[in-house]
Amino acid sequence: MANTVASDRSSSPETDRMSRRNVLARGAVIGLAAPGVAILGRSGTSARQDDGSDQTLTIAHNVDPATFNPYLTTAAAEESAILPIVEKLAVFDGETMDVLPWLAESWEYLDPTTIQLKLRPGVTFSNGEPLNAAAAKWGFEEWMAQPVMAQASASLKGSTFEAVDETTLVIRTAKPVPSFPTIIGRYGYMLPPAYYAEVGAEGFSSAPIGTGPFVLDRHEPDSQIVYTRNPNYWRGPHTFQTVVFRIMPEEVSRAAAAETGEVDIAYYLSHSMVKRLETTDNVTVHTTPGLRKFIAGFNAEMEGGDPLLDPRVRVALNQAVDVDGIIEFVYEGQAEKLNGQYALPAEFGYNDQVPAYTFDPEAAKKLIADAGYPEGFKITYAYTLGRYPKDREVGEIIATYLQEIGLEVEQKPLEWGEFDSQRTERTLGQVFQVGLLHAPDLEYSFTYMAFGKEARGAPLLTWSEEWWELYNQSMVEVDPDKRLALYHRMLEIDHEEPFGIYLFAPYDYYATTNRITGFVARKDQFIFLYDVGLATDA
Repeated sequence: MANTVASDRSSSPETDRMSRRNVLARGAVIGLAAPGVAILGRSGTSARQDDGSDQTLTIAHNVDPATFNPYLTTAAAEESAILPIVEKLAVFDGETMDVLPWLAESWEYLDPTTIQLKLRPGVTFSNGEPLNAAAAKWGFEEWMAQPVMAQASASLKGSTFEAVDETTLVIRTAKPVPSFPTIIGRYGYMLPPAYYAEVGAEGFSSAPIGTGPFVLDRHEPDSQIVYTRNPNYWRGPHTFQTVVFRIMPEEVSRAAAAETGEVDIAYYLSHSMVKRLETTDNVTVHTTPGLRKFIAGFNAEMEGGDPLLDPRVRVALNQAVDVDGIIEFVYEGQAEKLNGQYALPAEFGYNDQVPAYTFDPEAAKKLIADAGYPEGFKITYAYTLGRYPKDREVGEIIATYLQEIGLEVEQKPLEWGEFDSQRTERTLGQVFQVGLLHAPDLEYSFTYMAFGKEARGAPLLTWSEEWWELYNQSMVEVDPDKRLALYHRMLEIDHEEPFGIYLFAPYDYYATTNRITGFVARKDQFIFLYDVGLATDA
């Protein structure tokens, strides 16, 4: 692994504090690509020169999925490569994030702890197995059994599932679950139980079967994923015969491939990368305010993390980082700041009365000294390389900010696979920068923090008794106004005793060639191909 150590600890003598411009400029020197960087086009043959090319949809994707089993991953980029094959009971509207029926026709609360789910009749998996209530019962139980889903399924713990008839599943929960529609919209993947029993979880990971519009043809690791049309798809055969996900981790490569027409869709780009594409003939740029929230989480309960156990230190680190400056300089204003809380206005539970932290390095130094560390302390700051647009640049800048208030910062840049492994194994270091995409109800952010350190590498902290009491109440409160009040108080506690440096949510950008229609830039960062088709003049 490559480790670097920030070294410049000077401050401005005129104001005895570091200016925004100095730190951001140093970030530029150590690796920030200037806005409007030239996109280098690639010469060579198009991806669609073979016979029948009009029937192939090509997508430049940023991640080669480690699994095609949706019960073993919660990464949106991996799930986007699964969705052509495997579908869910419900989906979110790409723009409003309302929960809409999909494989389920409806759901109804018969009483606060009894939910009746009605499946769409006549749907089969691509291997011929029926999607019936028995399959849905098995699906819920298998999903809940996976350790990686511990926090996602926490509210359904103790539930029983009864297949009443072919299309009716009754779920009896141990306590009220007000967020059930959100659960099935985010996690309600349906898999064929007989086939799964035959191949096992790992076998399914490489050879998935689902109800979707495509089936997996082949996966060439670090190169491409090829899908072919499912002729028996319940919504009717898809426009395209073949879909190809080309694995292109570098966003400059994805943008260049769209510019030259090598791909139809370039997934997950930054604002600076699409600026040139906005003036490119035959390319359309799509944008949406994103829901992926970035945080520098605190691993206080690990070796070397003792200073972070003090809430004053955690507040100080929030005061040390000029989030507004990063948004302006790195993202050209195209991101939404997390105002003193790990929540966005688009999420249910956001508290507009929680103030943003003030960028105040001197106040940060004083808080750290008051906590007993007048000479600072040493931390490791880990961040990803190429997992998210501008992740390295942001990591380098934040490390410099922390260095400026007297901390000795060892930077730990890692490729995503190693980062995720170390996050789960709790070996990343004291502070780690990550972007998390949760369902748009703060229950899922809170549940990640509550249970994630056991299963998913969430910040290593212990929450207060008051926080846990509020959390447990919120999980069973069916009155939206009362649940909102509980969330608001939890966010106040998280402001007073932050579990990370609350950063921002960048806007999401995608590019498509004008050869296709129907693409929607979704707030949840999933690629839905159901309505993507050929333009009439293509």
